Amino acid sequence: MKFDINLNGKKYIVEIGNSKAMILEKSKILESQEDDVTDIDVPDFDFSKKDDSNSSISAPLPGTVIAVSVKSGDHVTKGQTLIVLESMKMENEIVSPMDGKIDDILVSVGSSVKKDQELISLKVL
Repeated sequence: MKFDINLNGKKYIVEIGNSKAMILEKSKILESQEDDVTDIDVPDFDFSKKDDSNSSISAPLPGTVIAVSVKSGDHVTKGQTLIVLESMKMENEIVSPMDGKIDDILVSVGSSVKKDQELISLKVL
């Protein structure tokens, strides 16, 4: 994976792989400021593992839960309506961003929720 990194006002192109980060290229501004490019050892991090096993679905705006269309243990598909949230006299459907299994429902009908409050815990399949 390659990334453009700005660090302390300096731009680097960095490649990360096999538990090592290597600076591939410096910006033209950097070439006049620094001569050496070194490998950076990145210990204790496995870049090959991604922990995408759980996801949470949060309220995009404050409101009141008027419907919960799923229950714990249900399998859901991307785009499926999970919760209906009323906000400013409008009904907003909160849909699943991915296929998965409902791990936990953290609100119930009538609950008032704040923006970014976690509503549902979803286990990714």
